[in-house]
Amino acid sequence: MGLSSVSSNVITGFCFSGGSAALRDLCLMDEITQAVVEAVPNTPVTVKMRVGWDNNSIIIPKAGERLQNLGVKAITLHPRTTKQRYTGYAKWSYIKELKETCSIPIIGNGDVRTTDDMIKMFDETGCDAVMVGRAAIGNPWFFKEASFRLKGNSPYTAPSLIELVNTCETHLKLLIENRGEIVGSNLMRKHFSGYIKGFPGASRYRQSLVTASTINIMRNELVKFKNYAQNFKN
Repeated sequence: MGLSSVSSNVITGFCFSGGSAALRDLCLMDEITQAVVEAVPNTPVTVKMRVGWDNNSIIIPKAGERLQNLGVKAITLHPRTTKQRYTGYAKWSYIKELKETCSIPIIGNGDVRTTDDMIKMFDETGCDAVMVGRAAIGNPWFFKEASFRLKGNSPYTAPSLIELVNTCETHLKLLIENRGEIVGSNLMRKHFSGYIKGFPGASRYRQSLVTASTINIMRNELVKFKNYAQNFKN
């Protein structure tokens, strides 16, 4: 599991799954990569990409070798095609193939929903690190659990319901501070959907928070949820 942290060492990157034209034109990919690497000679450049535009144009591992030769310091691979979006499943075998081809760190991504999935990806692909995305929505404790698993610490204890409510409060507060009341509260709705599930009465509190028409109503509903959590036995 060699690489413990990419984000602390690699400062910048760019994503070919957003600029998907590069997946259909490796010469364009080379030009973009070279321009970025040369523009920031003292900054490690990383790439996050997919395996190709569609199943008829898979560019792994060939693209990985080209990126490495151009000076890219790490590659994160989500092993779906662009046209798949998030349908089907991620073919982790492509991560393994890329790892076996390149000497730079390879970060696996895709269909990691639990820490069991994380361990399985390490074992099956030999990747240097795992990037977690949607699994952390509503579950920021994923990373604490992952750390416990990787370090072989004592069994991980999931957060109590009151800890979950307190985290919701902090999350909402930070979103409002950074994005304003209207945008912040609207953004928080999807996070409430992620946080509030898996306990008796969850649907009721989730519905009241997601559908709150004003920030004041949302805060009042959060107070009601907190009162419930304080009396809840995990």
